[in-house]
Amino acid sequence: MLRIRLGKTGWRNGLLGMACLVAMAANAAPPDDPYRSPMWRYNLDRYLGEGAVVRHSDQVVLKVPHFAEDATQVPLTVDLSGFEPAIEEIVTWVDLNPVPHLFSVRPEAAEVRVIALNFRIQQASTLRAAVRDDEGNWHIGSAHVEAAGGGCTAPSAAASNPDWSASIGQIRGALFSPLGEQAGTRVKLQIMHPMDSGMVGNIPRFNIENLELRNAASQVRLASMTLSESASENPLFVFDLEHEGKEDGITLWMRDNGGNVFESRLGG
Repeated sequence: MLRIRLGKTGWRNGLLGMACLVAMAANAAPPDDPYRSPMWRYNLDRYLGEGAVVRHSDQVVLKVPHFAEDATQVPLTVDLSGFEPAIEEIVTWVDLNPVPHLFSVRPEAAEVRVIALNFRIQQASTLRAAVRDDEGNWHIGSAHVEAAGGGCTAPSAAASNPDWSASIGQIRGALFSPLGEQAGTRVKLQIMHPMDSGMVGNIPRFNIENLELRNAASQVRLASMTLSESASENPLFVFDLEHEGKEDGITLWMRDNGGNVFESRLGG
């Protein structure tokens, strides 16, 4: 019979190793969801990756109405003005939508402090905004919206307008100073686009997928966004940015899944 005898040092090292393993397992497990959504852990793995370090944060603020009066146009504001770490990526989703992902944003030559966008909601659901810091940790803010539902499967107004193609791609926008004492630029714009979700009979998916904000003089990317089918028709965007070269103006660039490219210069 083989017996292994460990001295005091061996036992101590073994206990320390076990403690480290327990701590690592505790850190890897995501926190409980205060809203008890059935899609909580599934969407964390889907959009942030399995084993992502996740924590709830009151520095990621979601502003939404308590009840969605119009399920096809629900206003959402993600306010990161109080978020202290450097922001590497922002991912948002609507837990119970047929396509949960709403948008992802990567700040590049600018700091992004506020993002606002209208979205569709299919039923009462919890929304998430996950922010990845420069150490790879994810900070999540959540909010719940009550809704009668049906926003994702409702046809767009463009479907009933035979002349919709004459206005597609028209952009209205301007640059402003952010509210309060915050320095930087507020970009506010709207583009005419049906943003068809593909969930209405005989109407294929047709939506803007990529958006970039660039310095109008150098064309350096300030921030980039990817959009999914949950975004509303004729989407209205707001971005609060902190960046160099504010006097140069901003070029807005968009592309939809049909290969159409839309571009406009704001300010400068």
